[in-house]
Amino acid sequence: MSALTAPARVRRELVHRANEQEILVSPPWRAGDGGYGGTTVTTALSPYYRDHPGTHWLDALLLIEACRQAALSAAHEFEDLSPDIAFFFNSIEMEITDAEQLALLKDELTILSEFGELRLRGDGSPKQITYDQRGTDSSGRTVVRTSMAVQGLPKGRYPELRAYQRGGSAAPTTAGLRSGAGPRPALGSPESVGRTEAANVAIAGVRSEGGTLVADLAPDFANASLFDHDYDHYPAMVLIEAGRQLALSGTPDPAGHLVTAVRATFDNFAELDAPIRLVARHGERWVDVNCVQDDLVVTRMSLALAPAPAGEGRAR
Repeated sequence: MSALTAPARVRRELVHRANEQEILVSPPWRAGDGGYGGTTVTTALSPYYRDHPGTHWLDALLLIEACRQAALSAAHEFEDLSPDIAFFFNSIEMEITDAEQLALLKDELTILSEFGELRLRGDGSPKQITYDQRGTDSSGRTVVRTSMAVQGLPKGRYPELRAYQRGGSAAPTTAGLRSGAGPRPALGSPESVGRTEAANVAIAGVRSEGGTLVADLAPDFANASLFDHDYDHYPAMVLIEAGRQLALSGTPDPAGHLVTAVRATFDNFAELDAPIRLVARHGERWVDVNCVQDDLVVTRMSLALAPAPAGEGRAR
């Protein structure tokens, strides 16, 4: 698809993004079945989504983020969801249902979203939103499915929640940590986690402990794809990226594998001011990853691994 025919990007405030390269979808529309449609926009795509072997379409984080944006923009545009909301995930599930077909995709994906539950408080904030989605190619073939659940609060009430969770103390922010950050811990090679750029490596100190693979969370706070705007906690996408990297690092050929499915639940906020360890147990297909902070599991993930489709080369 040329730049002349590429769909327009949705407005930033509808997807809660600050950087233009991180906006991955078109404005939403009402679909005939009562749901909503949207189209991916991958022209001028952030280099983060291309920094791995193979086409960007096989990037699990790209698919999750595009689907998140498609549903969120539809809820704002058509379902009276207040724009002044701080959101947080309860759960994310994503499955690439046809990796070979997705790898061959030449145009953009169509994302079809259906809300299973959309309960808003009187102030327009979401008490609970759940939705299911299908990503289809130009022939209508489904190549990816997602299900997600989110909650949110008005931005004015959000600091109260965070202070309550932290025993009365205000949370630090990524902006503050970025400005005062010292050297990052010793990272493994980008190739060991399926990357080529050190800025996109999110884990350090990968090691074996008692039959598990363990790493420390160590993302680059200056990475505008991992931290599109200021946060007071580690966002879900950073934790999933770290889980993906640890899962890939446990394979004999990280560049030759991809994550084809993700199941994640976010039981607690991942705080910025205490270390986080990721602990992975590799099964035959699935890798279970727990993110542990102060002896509490804050995020639980399962990631399915598969060899990359035959003939896949370096993304352009």
